[in-house]
Amino acid sequence: MWYGEGLREHARMRAGDFVYIPANTPHLPYNLSDSVPCVGVVARTDPNQQESVTLLPIPDPGIAK
Repeated sequence: MWYGEGLREHARMRAGDFVYIPANTPHLPYNLSDSVPCVGVVARTDPNQQESVTLLPIPDPGIAK
């Protein structure tokens, strides 16, 4: 997952990991595998979760090596 200002920071998660993303933190999750599907469970406390999403004009940084 890329995250932070300008999506400059990177983190990798594995099965069973728990990730907390603070409010208003830009983030871009992705699946590192081209052949194995990725499933995530998302929980948000914002009752207007879809209405509060802001799409940012930041280019996709690609996959980290």
